[in-house]
Amino acid sequence: MSGDRLRPWSVAATLAGAVAVLLAVQSGYAALLVVVAVLTLAVVVGWPAVGGSRTPMASSVVLALAGAGVLAATVRDDLRWLPAAVALGIVASFFHQLLRPPPREGLVLTLVAAFGGLVLLASGALLLASGHDSGARPVVVVAMIAAAAGVVGDLLVPVRVIRLFLGFVVLLVGMAAAGLAASRSDQLTVLAALGIGAAAATVSWSFRRVLALQPALLGVLGQVAVGAASVLLTGAVVRLFTLLA
Repeated sequence: MSGDRLRPWSVAATLAGAVAVLLAVQSGYAALLVVVAVLTLAVVVGWPAVGGSRTPMASSVVLALAGAGVLAATVRDDLRWLPAAVALGIVASFFHQLLRPPPREGLVLTLVAAFGGLVLLASGALLLASGHDSGARPVVVVAMIAAAAGVVGDLLVPVRVIRLFLGFVVLLVGMAAAGLAASRSDQLTVLAALGIGAAAATVSWSFRRVLALQPALLGVLGQVAVGAASVLLTGAVVRLFTLLA
């Protein structure tokens, strides 16, 4: 089955994105903005096809508009304008459909693809917001190390014997990588790091695995979009554990 094949560009995009975020967060908001903007661009270009939009180019335009608003909303560390930016994307998605002549084939699937893209962009904004908060940076570092370690699950997909247990393997690898990272730092407890690692690695890998059978994943652009999106998706994990801390 094609879903049991290694998606090398997804792995490469995930590793590159996670490492880039890890390095950028050390420098603060400006550097992280550049990295998240690049990851956002990859999602804007490739996600509509992955999500099954019947009008991928127009959906990319809608996501680009929303993405610009979402990134602009992170200039303030309180993220007050983030809901408004997401709402703008929702309105633009419906307006785009109104411009299409009936019967608007694939209407629901196209809207779902757009809304899914908005979720990814919003999660990326939560990741970017950590650039304002020095206390959140250790969480980002541990999350990115765990997300990068989670690609072990992708690499082991062709091994049939272990395929059914990949979720557990990713969970354990993510926790091990996060625990090791925390043991070399006094900014996070090992227990907190284990939770961050488990969540970040599992969320990031599961996203790539669930989408493995999408036709767009047969191409480079789709794989890169999913890899970039799996990094942005960890923004929700980072935000949650930052608030809990």
